[in-house]
Amino acid sequence: MLQSLSIRNYAIIESVDITFDRQLNIITGETGAGKSILLGAMNLILGKRADSSVLRNKTEKCVVEATFLLKDHGLQSFFETEDLEYDDITVIRREINSNGKSRAFINDTPVTLDVLQQLTEQLVDIHAQQETQNLLDKFFFCEILDELSRQTAVVKEYQTSYHLYKQKQARLQQLQEEQIRLQKEFDFISFQLNELSDANLNEEEFESIESELSVLQNAETIKRNLAEAYQLIDGNEFAALSQLLQANKQIGQLTGYHSVLTEMHATLSALTDDLKSITRQITNIADATEYNEERVQVLMEKQTTINRLLQKHHVSAVQELIAIQQELQQKADSYVHSSEEIIRLESELKKDRKSLFETAQRISKNRNEKIKTAESKVSSLLVDLGMPFGHIILEQKVADAEKLNAFGIDEIRLLFSANKGTAPQPLDEVGSGGEKSRLMLAIKSLVAETITLPTLIFDEIDTGISGDVAQKVGHILQSLGQKHQVIAITHLPQVAAKADLHLFVFKNHDKAVTYTEIKTLQGDERLHEIAVMLSGNNPPKEALENARKLIG
Repeated sequence: MLQSLSIRNYAIIESVDITFDRQLNIITGETGAGKSILLGAMNLILGKRADSSVLRNKTEKCVVEATFLLKDHGLQSFFETEDLEYDDITVIRREINSNGKSRAFINDTPVTLDVLQQLTEQLVDIHAQQETQNLLDKFFFCEILDELSRQTAVVKEYQTSYHLYKQKQARLQQLQEEQIRLQKEFDFISFQLNELSDANLNEEEFESIESELSVLQNAETIKRNLAEAYQLIDGNEFAALSQLLQANKQIGQLTGYHSVLTEMHATLSALTDDLKSITRQITNIADATEYNEERVQVLMEKQTTINRLLQKHHVSAVQELIAIQQELQQKADSYVHSSEEIIRLESELKKDRKSLFETAQRISKNRNEKIKTAESKVSSLLVDLGMPFGHIILEQKVADAEKLNAFGIDEIRLLFSANKGTAPQPLDEVGSGGEKSRLMLAIKSLVAETITLPTLIFDEIDTGISGDVAQKVGHILQSLGQKHQVIAITHLPQVAAKADLHLFVFKNHDKAVTYTEIKTLQGDERLHEIAVMLSGNNPPKEALENARKLIG
């Protein structure tokens, strides 16, 4: 439950500290005094967004701090999951800086707004005046019936699976759109890829082709020149090698007479060995060099193919062609992989849809079993709220597996009639503001029997109500306060009289600027406030006596 709320520098609130009772807390005050501002500050604790416009003093930060008693609410696992320190008495704080930046803390540990919302939605339920619009929501009563059926955990599991299902659907649609786009160019990509693949591109091989082709195309010249070179070096007894060998032989006979001649003999020996090696290489190359028309044709065709591809793709090197080939291969693989993933996703979605539909059918069946109970209890509560002929019908529309939604296969519409002999009609076509408020209170009372939320907050749910009905609304809120902590903002003295704790909001004009304050009313102060609510300022004795009777 909410133990206390501290507000600093928020709207027209300078500083307010509130301590709440564990049962029925009533907040009253004149219009414009700041009651709704309290709810605005509370919404910060619940993780709603805010900006610097909420700051009363723009040079200081706004701080809202709430203390909750969490004992016996089984929230330890949440704290463990979020790596937060658990305490039976937990403090939640929001800070809004002058630049509009917001920070949230749970037990002094910084958290995201998402984490804050996940925690507080298990602690507090706020019903504001505009929430009656929820009665028109075709899924609102799905949640109500789930509470009555005690299947909220099953529904959450279903919704988690449904969310994953929708993600797969989105991925499938993306892949299908990509495939349509790829299909238009896949044939062209395949043609280009096959063309490059058939060329068997290899940068080193292309260089060797040019070299080999040059040799083959000049074979006769090579053989002729090599033959002449061989003749000059070692072709006869007067060739260079023979002459050098003869000269070295003569010098070799003189090495004992002079050291320089020894070096000269060694140099000539090495030179003649090199010439012998050269002549062997000349002979080998000459023997290996033969013109081959068929080989020339093959090499020229491959060279032409590669040159054509270089020109076609506007590049100058084989390595660039190889890079283009790799890129095209990736695109082709992407298309193939996309097709395979589409087939896999379609198969998975078919299984998921079948499983979700089976779960949704069980959920729908459980809801259907509670519809009559809900109709009966709400209609009975409407009688207590001054609508003796008021009754509702919950019209359940069940879809097929192709129309699964986040709540299963159900759409539930509320039909309402406040009058005897009048067939129930859609709520947006009938029902005054007061009737809708009472209807919502009846539904909230119904749900409160099953939910475990510690704190229920009602913002003027009694709008458009007066007299005996107001008295009955007070009794219902008082009854809710036996099972939950209830905080209600009201203008009705009949409701305020039922409070276990009465908080009064007022404007203080003592300082240079107006600001909101709040105080707890007890004894004569509370009696006087209820009398004022009955008859206005300066209430007569009769009003005070009536107030005393209301308080009991």
